[in-house]
Amino acid sequence: MPLMRFTISLFPRSLKSPALAATALLAAIAGAASPLCAQDAGATAETPIAPKTGALRVVLQDRLPFKTQLEQDVASLKAEAAVLRKLPGKNSQKLAATASSEAKRLAGKEIPNIPDDVISVRQHAKNWVPSETAVIICDMWDRHWCKHATARVAEMAPFINEFVHAAREKGVRIVHAPSSTLDFYKDHPARLKARQYTKRGKNEWAKNLKGEPGGPGLEARNGGCPECRPGTAWKRQIDTITISNDDFISDNGAEVIGYFRDKGVKNVLLVGVHTNMCVIGRPFGLRAMQHARFNTALVRDLTDLMYNNVIGRETKKEGGGAPYINHFSGLDMQIDYIERYVCPSILSTDITGKKPFRFKEDTRKRVAFLAAESEYRSSQCLQEFGAELNLRGIHADYALGRPIMDGPGRFNLENTQIIDNADLAFVFMRRRALPAAQMDAIRNYLASGRPLVAMRTASHAFAPKGNVPREGGVVEAAKDAKTALDSSLASWPKFDEEVLGGKYNGHYSRNKDGSTFVIVESGKGHPILKDVDFGAEGLVTPNWLYNYTNNGKEKLTSAKATVLIEGSTKEKGKTVREPVLWVNEAGAGTVVYTSFGHWDDWKKAPFRKLLHNTVDHLLAQPRKD
Repeated sequence: MPLMRFTISLFPRSLKSPALAATALLAAIAGAASPLCAQDAGATAETPIAPKTGALRVVLQDRLPFKTQLEQDVASLKAEAAVLRKLPGKNSQKLAATASSEAKRLAGKEIPNIPDDVISVRQHAKNWVPSETAVIICDMWDRHWCKHATARVAEMAPFINEFVHAAREKGVRIVHAPSSTLDFYKDHPARLKARQYTKRGKNEWAKNLKGEPGGPGLEARNGGCPECRPGTAWKRQIDTITISNDDFISDNGAEVIGYFRDKGVKNVLLVGVHTNMCVIGRPFGLRAMQHARFNTALVRDLTDLMYNNVIGRETKKEGGGAPYINHFSGLDMQIDYIERYVCPSILSTDITGKKPFRFKEDTRKRVAFLAAESEYRSSQCLQEFGAELNLRGIHADYALGRPIMDGPGRFNLENTQIIDNADLAFVFMRRRALPAAQMDAIRNYLASGRPLVAMRTASHAFAPKGNVPREGGVVEAAKDAKTALDSSLASWPKFDEEVLGGKYNGHYSRNKDGSTFVIVESGKGHPILKDVDFGAEGLVTPNWLYNYTNNGKEKLTSAKATVLIEGSTKEKGKTVREPVLWVNEAGAGTVVYTSFGHWDDWKKAPFRKLLHNTVDHLLAQPRKD
């Protein structure tokens, strides 16, 4: 498993010495962490929104057991509560009580019910000190024996150069590692610098990390190329990437690690090729950096892989190039594997402030999943669904909030820039206010006319209840007493009426017999319901119904909404019925809302078929922007 990491989500302004609070909080987090994460916890600290002055704010994405994620959130909330209790003021004590209460809820109610093998995707921000951070450029050669790899390297190189330039300007150390070409650089100042570290240790390919199965099963025969003959073609690093005299040139892991330790480097980013070979396994690769206990991350949009998706395709021969997906879906599968078993990843955007890189031949549709709730395991279910979409040639991105119902850091959503390039967005959030820029990104997406799928708690996604503490590193009462919402955060309490087309009125009781769902007569024949079979008696799940009857009057608030599925349940001895899935033409774009989304819903094949149909139907519509 990757190194475990804890997110530190606030620094109190009310304390006379904020540094003391930071130190105490770091100590508490490190104390709660396992030995593996002590170095990481002690090295960095961050707020949910803004980095410390001069710091590199990176958003790490990894995949880990959902139970582990909850356990880490419990430890983090307890540590935050302990620090808050020592601060002056009633508000600090109130926030401490809130954090402690949420920790108890998660520990006592949620964790015991989740199987150990349930995996979730997670994003958490870190502030890294630039001088303690390095970038390794792996095997970006001038020429590869595979013509396709050569072309992709040439296409990606200018963007890596831009990334490296931005990092270098911020004070990050740059290591160029074009393997087997060091003779070309024997007199270069950046290579001469490396020679003093030559005898520091062995230079061997790294072994698999503990618990790592070996790979996601992507075919790599013939060197991972469908048609070219393997060999040696490279002589140097591609000259598109500038090498400064102050950089470091080496393909020797011992040299690189010795240099890092000598200079106090704690954080390492990897760019270059190829994720399933050199990037992961070289003596200076991801595994080696993890073995050496650096905080390591792959820059997931500045990499590639060697994947032979042709072998066995025609005959589907056993042991062939399964799963027969396109090259870029194979790359996504490899990155998912790295995030689960090796180390987190980041986007180049964190350093450049620009859009992530995308290969011109990667013409797949893109789905953005926005999730922030703690009741229905959305970070588990959506990443599982995203993996299914990937096998069908659809790319999935994630913008995630902290999966807690209460406590510090919940009013924030990481990676919202992914929505800019999305062809379809999913929203599965619950009662979150957001920084204005993040809410603007969502509003701009909807104004563009692109489609939306809103799931379950999305009916009250942006309608926070109670006092909303100011986020971004400051603990203080909300300034606007009337709305209880700080001016630095934005809410959208009528999102359900204005976008989804129905007014959320709470939910019915949790019936032990669950709820029964049927396809309504007017919905039959709709593309979303193609080959969806709920059976003669309807589909039954433990899901409890949401109330959209608008106080007993009309079912929905939008005249353009078409109900496709209804649900029924028993409430105080009586049968009640509610719309469960409808299609609404909201302004410029099409919106599909469903109150499905309970984790048991995802176990039902008809529901998953329904969701795949929904994605296909919405992606088939021409983009209106």
